[in-house]
Amino acid sequence: ALAILAMPKHVATSLRELALLSDEIHFLAGDKSVDTSWYTKRAGLSAIYANAELFMTQDKSANFKETEEFLNRRLEGAQILRNIIGDAGQWAGVQAMGVISALRSKGVRT
Repeated sequence: ALAILAMPKHVATSLRELALLSDEIHFLAGDKSVDTSWYTKRAGLSAIYANAELFMTQDKSANFKETEEFLNRRLEGAQILRNIIGDAGQWAGVQAMGVISALRSKGVRT
C-alpha cells in the first residue's frame, strides 16, 4: 500500500490521507488550537509519521522495537523544538515591549 501511495499519480490522495490522519490524532489528543499552531502541529506530526512509516519498512527487529525507539526520538525532538520556539517567541515579546517602553519614554507615540 505504501508503494502504491508513493506513486506520482497518488501523491495528492496520499497527502490528503496523511493530513486527515494527523488532524484526527490531534483531535483525539484534545488539541483545540485555532491559531497558526494548528497548521504547524499537523505538519510536524505528518512529517514524523511519514518518516516513522518509512523507517518501519526497513525494521527487522522483534515487534518493530527499533521503529518504536525511532518514533520516540522524533517525538522528543519535536517537543524540544517546540519549547525552544516558545522560549524564543517569549523572549522576542519581552524585547519588543522593552523597545516600545523606551520609545514611549522618549515621547514617541506608539
